Amino acid sequence: MATAEEYEALFKAFDHDGDGVIEQADVDLLVQRWCRALHVPPGSPQWLAITRPSNRLWQRLEGTVDEPGDKKVTRREWVDSHEQPGFIEDVAIPWGVAVFDMGADADRRVSLQVWMTTHSATGYPQMESLEGFQRLDEDGDGYLDRDPFVKYIEDFYHRDGA
Repeated sequence: MATAEEYEALFKAFDHDGDGVIEQADVDLLVQRWCRALHVPPGSPQWLAITRPSNRLWQRLEGTVDEPGDKKVTRREWVDSHEQPGFIEDVAIPWGVAVFDMGADADRRVSLQVWMTTHSATGYPQMESLEGFQRLDEDGDGYLDRDPFVKYIEDFYHRDGA
């Protein structure tokens, strides 16, 4: 299983204003940034393929509902959600694969350019993004293939924590 620190790093990608709380608008904003960066029009099959798993992610996250009825998810609730039975298999892994598929070409590969574009839209540092791509590009051809990426996501969530 991924470590609490790794879950917290994922949390930061969603918490766009850095206030220590994720709201549904944070999830929506992240998806909109990717869609805009990859020229994915609202309502298209590609848009639906990322929006549905993102909505499922939001629905399954533990959180606290405030007086107006809005759910807010703290770092602790984010980490705890990932530890709930079925969350990894039913939500986290399918969501990670959907993110990959959003940028994949007809051959089910993601180019370095798409990888860097989506990571930039997420706010990840360029050097970290490039290093991550290079680690995953098994044959050095400048593309990430879907099957090894899926294995990477599965291993990320299922490995023993360090």
